Amino acid sequence: MSTPKTRPLQATATLELGIDRDDGEPFQSQIARQVRELVLSGRLKPGAKLPSSRALSEQLGVARATVVDAYEQLIGEGYLETRMGSGTAVAAELPETLLALGKGKSAAPASAARQKREPARPFRAGLVDWEHFPHDDWGRILGRYWRNPPITLLEHNDPFGWLPLRKAIASHLYDWRGIACDAEQVIMTAGGSDAFDLVRRSVFNPGDQLLLEDPGYPTARRIFALGGVKVEAVAIDSEGLVVSDAVRQHPDAKGAFVTPARQYPTGVTMPLTRRLELLAWAKDANAIIIEDDYDSEYRYVGRPLPALMSLDRDARVIYSGTFSKVFSPIIRLGFIVVPRPLIETFRHERTVFGAPPSLLVQPALAQFMEDGQFAVHIRRMRRLYSTRRDALIKALSPATPSLFTLDAPPSGLMLLLRFPDTADDASLQSALLRAGIETQTLSSHCTGRAREQGLLLSFAGFHEDDLQKAADQLIAVLRNQAGAVPG
Repeated sequence: MSTPKTRPLQATATLELGIDRDDGEPFQSQIARQVRELVLSGRLKPGAKLPSSRALSEQLGVARATVVDAYEQLIGEGYLETRMGSGTAVAAELPETLLALGKGKSAAPASAARQKREPARPFRAGLVDWEHFPHDDWGRILGRYWRNPPITLLEHNDPFGWLPLRKAIASHLYDWRGIACDAEQVIMTAGGSDAFDLVRRSVFNPGDQLLLEDPGYPTARRIFALGGVKVEAVAIDSEGLVVSDAVRQHPDAKGAFVTPARQYPTGVTMPLTRRLELLAWAKDANAIIIEDDYDSEYRYVGRPLPALMSLDRDARVIYSGTFSKVFSPIIRLGFIVVPRPLIETFRHERTVFGAPPSLLVQPALAQFMEDGQFAVHIRRMRRLYSTRRDALIKALSPATPSLFTLDAPPSGLMLLLRFPDTADDASLQSALLRAGIETQTLSSHCTGRAREQGLLLSFAGFHEDDLQKAADQLIAVLRNQAGAVPG
């Protein structure tokens, strides 16, 4: 293994980060691990500002999306935080147990450290339930492969990922989402950001126009814009992206990024007529549709809806999925399914310029899916999350519609509180944060001047009694915000 080349962090001249290109660990994991160690050791103090993703990517010689991925992972873990207008910094408040462990003063077992950590604050985004995960079964499968790994695993060099896992994903997609594909079309990614970056580099050229829902997914907007793609916001209505507006406003668009099963962040579902309209546009315009299906497993009424890609007969749709909502965002593993005519283009891009995700969990995940445990776990969690969703809806109902209106689609892992346009959701978010409640603002997902006002509440990672207490506290805080909301 070669010695990693280190370059100093601009934010603190005495600190260094490095990338070891001979290490099998993904670049974003290397960056996240090193920053985490710097925080735990005390060399990066709470509040210390980190370099911008662009500056750090240039210093380390990696894609900007790689640094964004690392920063987002650390934000999710609570080590970093973003500040309006001032970039990314070390979290101002870090659990004392983490700091103690980092200094080597109380090297408790991992399980003990987990028990001592401060619980996550409702309604933090991205959390899933870990208590009901089959840890023992997963651990046995993982150990089975790596205690005595097969030679095919040690010599693996397919840039698309572990073939048995790709076969298992293809089978799962046919059963759950109606997509008829084979393993050759499945490409493993290191999560959503990596998937979007790979699609951007493989399909689009600088100056190409890409349509994106408004409100829409900020990460997708940021990643696709990195290489000079012009991301054009298109309004949504109760049926998703308004295709007629898109055609009129951007007749030369080369692609569209959509979340048809459950629009992010509003939760509306695109009906069949709108889906067919979108596919017809893509065929006529020789355009590509990126279908992001980030949490389609969690539909609480009936079976998951067929994917947009299942309707595609003209090789127009690229399907993107992730395992972060079933396992955890920490696993950093996802996939895309590409039309057959694009396979070689993606293979060339991944081989020459890409960094495939780690193989560490791929064989175990393949076995987990082949044994049927993956489907069983999804069904178990769907029942659990349905109960938590219902509990939160009930807890919020006393304040509707006097304080807010509640959007509660029969799918997904979060609810949307809507406020009048005269409200300021950023101020409401700040007031709630001071009370120990974390939310996301709807306005931060908008790009137009008329920004919708609302708050997103994630419920998957919290018990019903915690949701009830947090909802009561949220209602009390909103009532105290004189003039911020009606009533």
